[in-house]
Amino acid sequence: MKKVLFVLALSFFVTANYAQTAPAKKEMPVTALKDHVCTDACKNGTHMFAHGEKGHVCTDECKK
Repeated sequence: MKKVLFVLALSFFVTANYAQTAPAKKEMPVTALKDHVCTDACKNGTHMFAHGEKGHVCTDECKK
């Protein structure tokens, strides 16, 4: 009888453990992108966008 009650209690606690929901993920705030300002690197209509400017696409070099 003790084994039956032990298994019943154990199954209750295991079931209750899996019934918990995961905490909600916090969303990262969206940063506002700045307008592009041409620099000396921009030549002949070819723009070099800096990180954080509209039109910039991050590359492996940018992520370093």
